[in-house]
Amino acid sequence: MTAKQKDLVLDSYTNGLLYLQLETELKQKMISGEYAVGERIPTEPELCEEYGVSRITVRRAVQDLVEEGLLKKVRGRGTFVAVPKYVVGIGSGRDRGFDGLSRQGMQTSYQIIEGKEIPANESIAERLGVTLGDDVTYLRRLVLEGEVPLAIDDLFVSAAAFPGLLERIGEDVSFYSLVTRVYGYRFGEEDLTLEASSTRGDEARLLRCMVGAPLFVLRKLVLRADGHPLHYSKSVIRADRISYRFHVNRGGDLEKDGGADPFLVTGDLDTNGPDIVSAATEMVTLSA
Repeated sequence: MTAKQKDLVLDSYTNGLLYLQLETELKQKMISGEYAVGERIPTEPELCEEYGVSRITVRRAVQDLVEEGLLKKVRGRGTFVAVPKYVVGIGSGRDRGFDGLSRQGMQTSYQIIEGKEIPANESIAERLGVTLGDDVTYLRRLVLEGEVPLAIDDLFVSAAAFPGLLERIGEDVSFYSLVTRVYGYRFGEEDLTLEASSTRGDEARLLRCMVGAPLFVLRKLVLRADGHPLHYSKSVIRADRISYRFHVNRGGDLEKDGGADPFLVTGDLDTNGPDIVSAATEMVTLSA
């Protein structure tokens, strides 16, 4: 065994099967960010040398991870990390924002990075309908899917409209649950702006992805049922995890009836190509 090789310890959990232990090892590297989403993993010969196992073992482990949707093979380029995507509803009262992920069996949580009261600048004052310099509660959170970062969410609300918010919200408490349950507000309309961007150094560190990786920037102004501003937020979302799909009716309006959200995030796009940002936003016009 060379200095680079690692000793895979057999245990009862894997029944001594090396390919299962190699799968676990590769998964841990994805979770820790050592293998970033969209990054090519080592080749078969490189994995054989690193772990001191046969090509058959490596191929079985990699193929299982491909079938799980954690890896994706691209002909002529190699095998890349491709974390599965999920549906996120926007505009639905029941599955509003990132909260809808938990209804799909996901372990969605929030890591609070910063929370404080700040004076409203001109831009925030206009959006929240407050006076310049009024107290605004600012909250920055990292949205996690299990242990994997999904988005950075910056939230702004009027401190007068949400007294004690910083004391009430926690890493296992969603803001939207507090809106109705604690503060008694009803949701009204939403104004959404979606932009394409790329990851900067500080964002890459938090999201555990490569600098320059594609991002969606979602700016959202949500109103209360009485028309007063409820909150303004800016979410920086990993585009390798999310794609947006719009349903438009024959009159050119977004569908808002019944069950399906008109504004969905769905996971069925190739994230390994260079044109992911242009490919990820799809407009679908309903047929007659």
